[in-house]
Amino acid sequence: MAKFVIRYTYDAALADRRAARLPEHRDWLAGLDSRGELLTAGAFADGTGAVLAIAAPDAPAAKSTMDADPFWTGGLVADRAINEWNVRWGPLA
Repeated sequence: MAKFVIRYTYDAALADRRAARLPEHRDWLAGLDSRGELLTAGAFADGTGAVLAIAAPDAPAAKSTMDADPFWTGGLVADRAINEWNVRWGPLA
């Protein structure tokens, strides 16, 4: 399985809407985790975005996985980048 890093950029004006959908987003993350697809995830302390890392067979599968995020489907992510990640050191290598 390849590894992918996803960077979300948030629009501050949508913070209340994101907060309302946070339980649904966390449930979705828990589903990825239970299937062994989620490597790590977390929001930036300043609220401007988040980073997730997932395992997927290829780039189209990674995009398809991320397209199902309730934050994405709800239009709550201002910008998103998905990059294949060649991890060389550390616990995710």
